[in-house]
Amino acid sequence: MTNKKIYTYVNKIEKYGYVVINNLISKKECKKYKILLEKYYKKYNKKYALPKNNKSSLADKSLEKVVFNLHNKDLSWFKLFENKTIIKILDVILKKGSYKNSEPYYLNNISARSPLKGNKGQQIHVDSNLPGVNYNLVTNVQWLFDDFNKENGSTYLVAKTHKIKKFADNKKNIKNKILVKAKQGSVLIYNANLWHGGSEKKNDNSRWALILGYARWFIKPSFDYLQNTPLKIFNQLSKNQKSILGFNLIPPKDEFTRTTRRSTFFEKPKF
Repeated sequence: MTNKKIYTYVNKIEKYGYVVINNLISKKECKKYKILLEKYYKKYNKKYALPKNNKSSLADKSLEKVVFNLHNKDLSWFKLFENKTIIKILDVILKKGSYKNSEPYYLNNISARSPLKGNKGQQIHVDSNLPGVNYNLVTNVQWLFDDFNKENGSTYLVAKTHKIKKFADNKKNIKNKILVKAKQGSVLIYNANLWHGGSEKKNDNSRWALILGYARWFIKPSFDYLQNTPLKIFNQLSKNQKSILGFNLIPPKDEFTRTTRRSTFFEKPKF
C-alpha cells in the first residue's frame, strides 16, 4: 500500500469521519474467524456479567451474539490487530497533535458482534464519550466477516458528525444517515466521535463483525488486560503485540514502584 493511498484514506476519515476499504482479507479467512467466534460464543456467553434488565439498545444483548477479549483466546487475531495497512493509517490519525506527533496509541477495546433476526438496531451514538474534540482520540476499526447490507443489520453513519460538539438526539429524526454496504473481507474505519448505530436485522443470515477500538495511550481500556491475559499467551507475544495491547502503558502502583505513567518495559500479567 503506497503512502499516497494511505493519505487518501486518512483524508477521508478527517473530512467525513470514516472510510471503507474493500477486500483486505479473503472469504476463506472470514470463514475461519467466524468459526472461532461461534465457538467462543457457545462456550462463554452464559457466563457474561451483562447488566440485568437493561433495555437500552446498546446494553441489551438479548438479540445478538457478542464475544469479548479475543486477544486472550487465539493468537491468530493479532493478524488483524496489527494489519499493516490499518496501522499505517492509525499512525497518522492517532498520533497527530501529540508531542512531535509521536506519542503511542494502543488497542483499548476488542469485541465481535452478530445481531440476530428481530434486532431493531442500535440508537445513534458515539464511542469516544467526548464528542467534537479537535483530535481523533479513539478510532474504531470494524472488520466485516459477512456482507453488510440493508437486510443484514448493517451500520448507520452520519458523515461529518465527528466535528459536532454534542451527542445525537435519538428523540428527533436524524437526517443524512448513511447505511454501510460492503462485502465480507472489507474494513470500516471511523473516528469514534462519529455518530453511528446499527440498523434492523431483517434476515437469519450471519453478520459477524470484529470491532476494534484504538485509543491514545492515556485513555483507559474497556477491560484490564493485565488481569485477563494468561501468562502463557503473554509469553508468546512479540514486542509489537505487547505494545499494541498497552503493556507498557500500565500506570504505576505507587511512587516507590515508578513515577512515570508510561514505562520502558512491559508489565507482566499476574497469572
